[in-house]
Amino acid sequence: MTQVTEALPDPLRLEAVRRTTLLDTAPDEAFDRLTRLAARLLGTSVALISLVEKDRQFFVSATGLSEPLATSRATPISYSFCRHVVESKARLVVEDARHHQLVRTNPAVRELGWVAYAGVPLIDREGQVLGALSVIDGMPRLWSERDLDLLEDLAAWAVTEIELRASTPRRAAPATIPASVFDESGVPMAIVSLDGRCTRANKAFTDLLGGGDPIGRQIDDLTHPDDRPAHREAMRLLLAGECRSYTAERRMLCGEDEAVWVLATVTHVAAAGPEAGYFILALQEVTGRARLEADVRDSEERYRLLTDNTHDAIWDWDLLTDRIVWEGGRRGFLGYGLQEFGSTAAWWYERLHPDERERVVGALHEVVARQESVWADEHRFRRPDGSWAHVEDRASIVRDEAGDAVRMVGATLDVTARKRAELVLRCQSELLRDIAGGTHLQEILRKIVGFAEAYGGRVAAVHLLAEDGSTLRLAAGPNLPAEFAAAVESVTLGDQGGPWASSVQRREAVLATDLAPRLPAAWIAPLLAADDTVLGTFALFNSEPDAPDADDARVVRMATDLARLAIERDRSRAALRRNEDELRQARKMEAVGQLAGGVAHDFNNLLTGILSYTDLILQELHQGDPVRSDVEQIRHAGHRAAALTRQLLAFSRRQVLQPKVLSPNTVVSDLESMLRRLLGAGIALDVSLDPGLWYVLADPAQLEQIIVQLIVNARDAMPDGGRVTIATSNCGVGPESPERAGGVRPGAYVTLSVTDTGVGMDLAAQARIFEPASLGLSTINGTVEQTGGHITVQSAPGRGATFTIYLPRHADSAGPVTGALDRRSLPNGSETLLLVEDESTVRSSARRLLESHGYRVVEARHGVEALRVAEEPGRRFDLVLTDVVMPEMGGKELVERLRAQHPELKVLFMSGYTERAVAVDGVMPSGTGFVEKPFTVEQLLRRLRKILDG
Repeated sequence: MTQVTEALPDPLRLEAVRRTTLLDTAPDEAFDRLTRLAARLLGTSVALISLVEKDRQFFVSATGLSEPLATSRATPISYSFCRHVVESKARLVVEDARHHQLVRTNPAVRELGWVAYAGVPLIDREGQVLGALSVIDGMPRLWSERDLDLLEDLAAWAVTEIELRASTPRRAAPATIPASVFDESGVPMAIVSLDGRCTRANKAFTDLLGGGDPIGRQIDDLTHPDDRPAHREAMRLLLAGECRSYTAERRMLCGEDEAVWVLATVTHVAAAGPEAGYFILALQEVTGRARLEADVRDSEERYRLLTDNTHDAIWDWDLLTDRIVWEGGRRGFLGYGLQEFGSTAAWWYERLHPDERERVVGALHEVVARQESVWADEHRFRRPDGSWAHVEDRASIVRDEAGDAVRMVGATLDVTARKRAELVLRCQSELLRDIAGGTHLQEILRKIVGFAEAYGGRVAAVHLLAEDGSTLRLAAGPNLPAEFAAAVESVTLGDQGGPWASSVQRREAVLATDLAPRLPAAWIAPLLAADDTVLGTFALFNSEPDAPDADDARVVRMATDLARLAIERDRSRAALRRNEDELRQARKMEAVGQLAGGVAHDFNNLLTGILSYTDLILQELHQGDPVRSDVEQIRHAGHRAAALTRQLLAFSRRQVLQPKVLSPNTVVSDLESMLRRLLGAGIALDVSLDPGLWYVLADPAQLEQIIVQLIVNARDAMPDGGRVTIATSNCGVGPESPERAGGVRPGAYVTLSVTDTGVGMDLAAQARIFEPASLGLSTINGTVEQTGGHITVQSAPGRGATFTIYLPRHADSAGPVTGALDRRSLPNGSETLLLVEDESTVRSSARRLLESHGYRVVEARHGVEALRVAEEPGRRFDLVLTDVVMPEMGGKELVERLRAQHPELKVLFMSGYTERAVAVDGVMPSGTGFVEKPFTVEQLLRRLRKILDG
């Protein structure tokens, strides 16, 4: 999009521009000399002396402009960089216009290729900015302070020329040149009369000639005697009107014996009337030319030494005659001796790779047509033996004054090694991305083979061992000979067909010779797993007669490393999927467990109220009361419901167990008659109990529930009848025992197994056997894990199933301790208790029970209310009886807040969860007790007395 630029609205400045009388005038040699000098001194392609009007920029002089600007000598103001110099009245420096905030959208950047710019203002004696002297380059560059100072000096010279032309021609006398422009200029300048006498000189001119006063002296006298004839001839030509200006090198005297070399530019300023004009003499010191010439000779010597010892080819191509001169090292280039290089472009053209010839030549022509000065390209070049080398061409394009390309000077570099290294890095990076990104293993191996083949005419193959022991050729080159494939396959399978095959099986990469009649040699390397087992092989051989080289060995190493990474990635991903499946299963179990635990907790609160009120009623009924049996049935049903909540808590792993030392044989024997009735007549029951069975620490009720659930599952798996066997035994599990595969930890166990002859299960069904969908087995699994045990299953479709429970052996071999039930009267008390419970039924029944046994009770619905009660004046409590889980504030936080003020306060927690919920590192704090819900009157009262009595 073309930049839109507002007009420059300064009438005084525009009037000053018009007074120059230079708008739309023909080119002037004096100004052209200035722009050429600026371009030469600053080394740029374009130099401009511009006058900036309201809507355009007029080039008083321009060097290096392309058409049509060179002819039109003007550009719209929207294309002008100089307008910013005029507006700011200061120099403008642009290192890269494409990123410069002020000019990056200027169309000249895109259409004219203007990139680097430096411009200084042209200011007349009245302070008006007429335009700018500027230099422009097509490449980014850094401008030095010296560059800008030189531009300032040349700008002063340009202003002098402008004001000379703006004056009345008849009065164009040297005295009218403003001192501020002429005298302060850093360019040595002098005004010379037509008879050759110096009439005016600035300080820079005087300093250059040694400080003597040149006014009134003949310029001929200030010139070295050997250069005076040429100077006089030039002056004659100027006076004859054959030229208006000339530039030549000469020596100027700066003392009697000293001379300085200068580049002198003399311009004739013609005038009418009694004053016939004058000369303007401008000097540039070039005394360092001799030094530069010596530097050039040194550079030429260095160039000769460099070309004698280089491995590259240096060439000079005359585009007009199509002659190429080649230079290079004594060893030649790419196998060619210098005498073998052709003298025309046809020799080079014929050796370009056919697939790249049209592209390379077309790119070269395009660079020339675009007026560019540098050409560079990479391509393949044929060696004398017919093989292909990767080369890089770099050349500078020399153009004549018309801009036509006439010569190219450049070098051709052998970059085969670099291209090979780049190929290795590129393929390695791409393959690593594929491995990390999840690309299929076979696709990765195919790319590895393709990379090996691109690396210099090789052919490769990858073999992997299948699960059944056979070999799979997952990837191979299209030209893989059958005998080679068979030979590598034999290595993969472990056949000891030769010493090289033995080496591969010893996990070594080897260069195998005599592999097959048509294959002289090949690299063969094992693909190893993380445990160093051989998973397969990678092989690389050369389709050419020569054997693989050291570079091939490097490729083999990289290929095998990448293949191993890909294989390990697949194994890791498979393991990760298994772990994710197990994690999802665990999360599902946890979610259902939380739900079951929450239900059990709330249900325990209800049961606590039911059983508490039942005990209150039973305390009021005598033994012969006909209602007492009904109430006892209610109490019995409540205890059965409590057993159900224990199953839910076992499933959620939050059950409050009541473990005892017992023998599983006793539990099985007590249940045997019931189990036979449960199975029915169509299913036989065999019981095999180990008489020397160890004891375990377990909840007998829970163990009964486990056995019953397993028997019910076995019955359901045998709809047409069958046999169930219950067996117990002692089992020691060591680090290498087969039970370890099922996840059983080492140790001593008592096993309880239930085996049926039913329909069985496949592996998929076994994997889901303990999921929440099967609530009975999920409950068993939770209960067993809570006792520190483990449960395994062995099954197959049509072959029945065996569930084996591993219960840790109890350390005390003396067996369970039994005794008569303590039937003493329930203890009473007189202490003051703070009862904190959010469930109103539990709170009310507990208060009545406690008060009926002598305690004074103060109630609170939750922790926050309990704190308010405790802070009331005169309040003192002997013990806090609190639930653990409550709204507003739980029991654990409440106790922490109360004990901060009363450290000796005694506490009895109550909850449907385990006491681990309030224990610290598995230990209950001093003065703290726990009673599980639902509790009986006896359990609550005895636990209270235990805490209160210390």
